[in-house]
Amino acid sequence: MTPMTPSHQPDLQPLALAIAACRRSWAARDDLLRLGIVPFIPLYLLFRALEMIQGRMYAELQKGMEADPTALIDIILSMSLASLGLIVVVAIFGVNWIRQMTMGRAAAPGLGLNIGLRHVHFAFVMIMLVVIAFGSSLVISTILSLAGLAQIALLVSMLVMVIGYLVLFTRLSPSWVGIALDAPMPYKLAWQRTRGQGGRLVVALMMIALPAFVAQSLLAMMFVSTGLLAAAPLAFSALSSFISLAYMSAQLNLFVLAYPRFVSETV
Repeated sequence: MTPMTPSHQPDLQPLALAIAACRRSWAARDDLLRLGIVPFIPLYLLFRALEMIQGRMYAELQKGMEADPTALIDIILSMSLASLGLIVVVAIFGVNWIRQMTMGRAAAPGLGLNIGLRHVHFAFVMIMLVVIAFGSSLVISTILSLAGLAQIALLVSMLVMVIGYLVLFTRLSPSWVGIALDAPMPYKLAWQRTRGQGGRLVVALMMIALPAFVAQSLLAMMFVSTGLLAAAPLAFSALSSFISLAYMSAQLNLFVLAYPRFVSETV
């Protein structure tokens, strides 16, 4: 049943929302370990694969005009497959985490292996958001190149892709949160309900991302300065993957906390 239009609600407060999201992740750290242990393994492997693929890409691009087009196509395909796998893993964890944080452990029992259509639907929506954002950036890049502005085409297209994805991700959040709860909100209605709040959600996301970025940077500095990065690269990747998982849980908490603002009834 389509939710009725809610009465006027106060604007979201990014700082309060970000703090509450992080606190909920810490309070639910046992559940984070429970639901994160299985996704952690493919997440770790996929991050490692992407690191190696990026290394191959960098080495090939260093050749300049002598770069092998066949090798570049193979690298792009490998990166696309790894990214697709990453989205699937994120979808499985995301649905389980949202259900656990809203309806309790019974809604995501055990290790979260009871995968169903809601997980498939969630992953499909995430993929579509990426495809739409990437397609928009490709169109912008083509237009700029044809207009003789190829020197700025890459930078502008990347900005369009990132901003476009963030806009879609935040403005349609009631839809994908609802998918996890088996109560998806129509996309048009979600877009209408989040009007004026998208920027606030993005700011809150950035506030959560900052400590995660600092933690990742400090970890990298420690491993590089002590020589552990060369001696134990797998340990670095494992710790980095865990930080990413914790950040993901706080990010999802943010949208779970904001969700009641966009529906007629709280969850």
